[in-house]
Amino acid sequence: MHGPFQGIYSFIFLLVFFPSRTSPCRLRSNSSYGKAVAKRRKTSDGCKSLPSTTLSKPAAENAHHWLGSTSLLDLTDPKIRIQALRLTQLATSDTLKAVCIHNFIKSLPFGCVAAIDYVSAAGVLRAGRGDCHTKGTLFVALLRAVGIPARLRFVTLSNVFLNGIVNSSQGTITHAIGEVFLSARWVQTDTYVNDDLFEGSALLRLQEQGSKLGLGIHVNADRNWNGLKNTHARYCETDPVSLPLRDLGVAHDPQYFYSARSNQEFERGWFTRVKWMLAAPLANRRVEKIRVATFNLTSN
Repeated sequence: MHGPFQGIYSFIFLLVFFPSRTSPCRLRSNSSYGKAVAKRRKTSDGCKSLPSTTLSKPAAENAHHWLGSTSLLDLTDPKIRIQALRLTQLATSDTLKAVCIHNFIKSLPFGCVAAIDYVSAAGVLRAGRGDCHTKGTLFVALLRAVGIPARLRFVTLSNVFLNGIVNSSQGTITHAIGEVFLSARWVQTDTYVNDDLFEGSALLRLQEQGSKLGLGIHVNADRNWNGLKNTHARYCETDPVSLPLRDLGVAHDPQYFYSARSNQEFERGWFTRVKWMLAAPLANRRVEKIRVATFNLTSN
């Protein structure tokens, strides 16, 4: 391509495939990745990479800490409160309420919300789509709106799990997992991130390619969450290569996590936010292409 747009497209290509170190889905160097993999493979119980979610009594008593509002978890927004009540009005237990909210979040199309700043729960609801960070924000807000403690746990994963959406030859990506306080313990899930149509198409494509991991899913993962056990779509407990490399801890929302002093290396700068604004539409077009492929296949 020649002419005035050549430089613009080259710039966007560099932004998407060579993101800076402060990206919210931050790509880390091969050296860090290699050390983490080597350390993980030395342990005999590599599948147990995340800490136990069973809490002692004092820890359980502190669950109320994960109930309040934040600038992103805008629980006083009428649309958040109405949506939460509408989804859970027939549920007879906290577990059923959590599953109803999970299923609603999962029904929203997977996609990137292009924004210069962090996106509030109400903003995600208006956008009608999201990724692990933005859908996670809405998931936590709706749960808290009906009195269920919830939070996000942040981990790093090999960037291989996003191959086909965001391709890179090196690094890891920061991933957000929802945690819900049910039956006196924290239960994890990230299965709300991919909508069913995209997930089914991605699964078929990976199986055709003979791949286990990519397009945001693991083919052997359990993608159905019932509120009773930890369920992860991004990795499989029996596949050590797919497991989280680092557990970065819990936070109310992405803004709390990235602004914490201990996580300053992950904080998003303005340059990174501008890059995200440009990269998000490209990633969304790839996602939609995969989603539409399955729709066309099933409608013929």
